[in-house]
Amino acid sequence: MKKTFIRFFVTAFSLSLPLISYGAEAVKLRHAVSIYTDEKGISLRQPESIASDNESLFIVADTQNGRLLRYTYRDKTVKGGTEIKPPQLSYPRKVKINSKGEIFALDGRQNRIVRLTPEGGFKDYLNPVGMPSPEAFTTMSFTIDSNDHIYILDTLSKRVIRLNTEGSYQGHIAFPPEFGFFTDLSVDAKGSVFIIDCVQAKVFSAAREAVTFTPLSESLKEYVRFPISIAVDKQGIIYLVDHNDMSVLMLSQSGSFLGQQLNMGWNEGLLYYPTQLCVNENGEIFIADKGNNRIQIFTIIK
Repeated sequence: MKKTFIRFFVTAFSLSLPLISYGAEAVKLRHAVSIYTDEKGISLRQPESIASDNESLFIVADTQNGRLLRYTYRDKTVKGGTEIKPPQLSYPRKVKINSKGEIFALDGRQNRIVRLTPEGGFKDYLNPVGMPSPEAFTTMSFTIDSNDHIYILDTLSKRVIRLNTEGSYQGHIAFPPEFGFFTDLSVDAKGSVFIIDCVQAKVFSAAREAVTFTPLSESLKEYVRFPISIAVDKQGIIYLVDHNDMSVLMLSQSGSFLGQQLNMGWNEGLLYYPTQLCVNENGEIFIADKGNNRIQIFTIIK
């Protein structure tokens, strides 16, 4: 408790803290901009997810407003905030973009993934084809890799399901024999899949052809309280969003602890019950700062 108390006050006076050390050079996470409204000035309400296309586009799941918002971010400037609100999507909890610009969103009330055109029009629901027994599944989270394969975190049947871009079943990876509860997943450039156990505070991984997950890290309870979201950047660095400690934890490709950033607060650069993070290839980090009703963008600098 004392450690967290001290770290809160140190962070409150600094918007840029050491992230990871590479030899003598320190990489830092610097706050760039925060987004509070759409293009019409309507406030965000508890946004839970963000997706970037690795260029300038990013999509926000403005969850409590029951809509998606389209923005661009280039040269440290945010533009747009156009509303996307098809009737088939009432409560977006997770959003992703594939290489074709199609938007996929998990509706938390229907527990279905909605596929939209790049312009935001409804295309169809993602209904997996060719599923083996058991066919029933529950989508806790999902992600899309660089080849547009779709991965569904199925907490009902204890597996990660892999689909091709059209939704046909390609295989699955079984959960490990012992675990607490998995909340999110991510896929790296090599096709390895990572899942985060929020109860045990452990990361599990599986290589492209693996049939089950194995532990990647030891328990991280020394550093985190409730890690609910995971992302991997192009260098293989793993980022965990700690919802209750209101911070971001970094791990190496082997699962070793690299550092921790940010803390609880309401000022720019601080977090209040964050829910998800994404990293694009430009070294920009987008965080859904749910409790502060905003999206924050950070840059990684040396």
